[in-house]
Amino acid sequence: MRIVYHLGAHCTDEGGILRVLLRNRPALLEQGIAVPDPDRYPDLLRAAAAAFAGRKVEPGHAERLMDALLPDAADDAADRLVLSFEGFLAFPRDAVTATQLYPAAAARARGLESLFDSHSVEFHLAIRNPATWLPALSARRRAKGQDPVPDGFDASALRWSELVGRLRAACPAAHLTVWCDEDSPVMWHRILRAVAGHAEATELSGALALPASLMSTEGARSLAAWVAAARPATDDARAEGLRSLLDQYAQADKLDTVIDLQGWTAETVTRLSEAYDADCARIAAMEGVRFLTP
Repeated sequence: MRIVYHLGAHCTDEGGILRVLLRNRPALLEQGIAVPDPDRYPDLLRAAAAAFAGRKVEPGHAERLMDALLPDAADDAADRLVLSFEGFLAFPRDAVTATQLYPAAAARARGLESLFDSHSVEFHLAIRNPATWLPALSARRRAKGQDPVPDGFDASALRWSELVGRLRAACPAAHLTVWCDEDSPVMWHRILRAVAGHAEATELSGALALPASLMSTEGARSLAAWVAAARPATDDARAEGLRSLLDQYAQADKLDTVIDLQGWTAETVTRLSEAYDADCARIAAMEGVRFLTP
């Protein structure tokens, strides 16, 4: 069995990947892919918490955990188990410090890997420009009644590549896939397939919801009509069509992010964005990392 962890990050797909995969469970299971409902996660999360605390996994625990996660129909049919939870590496209040993104990520990744010690593991992670990610995370924390992201630190010192490097060092045998959340609307099908592992020609029900949500009503109708007429069967063909339609119909107010952190200026956003571009190039060049691009 191959165990696939979609790790988030926070404020990226907002549960969109899991929603699409849950909607397509029967079709995915026909291809050997099991997607447990989150209500089957409690045993997993309790076991993960124990592993994060440094307690050893008992013999036979992986099999018991698998039984708890897999529905009966998937016991023999599945050879790939997909788990998605943005809190695997941290909860929002612990996702960033003044010097590091997800400081507990290495220990948590090792813990997640140890839960299924006899199975191969994949990690999947979306990253996002800190210029928009930090304000979004701060708003998420305020919405939960928590303190916002603190001000007064140099956000340009935060590097996703540093996090990716720690994940690789902690779990060198695990496959790691990374992509930019900003690219998700165009390459949404490529991301879904990277996580789920289904055949490229498979058209998942509900897979158009994300790009359509960024378009005008006319654009959403045009998108549905284009897919019905063109019947694209490859990720490249889907990305090409989505890029063209988003260029025509995307609504600016649905793409813009409110930047609301004390002391930030337009220069701050430009500096962080330039640093992010350079950081993405570093990640793309890292050994053992698959970096998805449109």
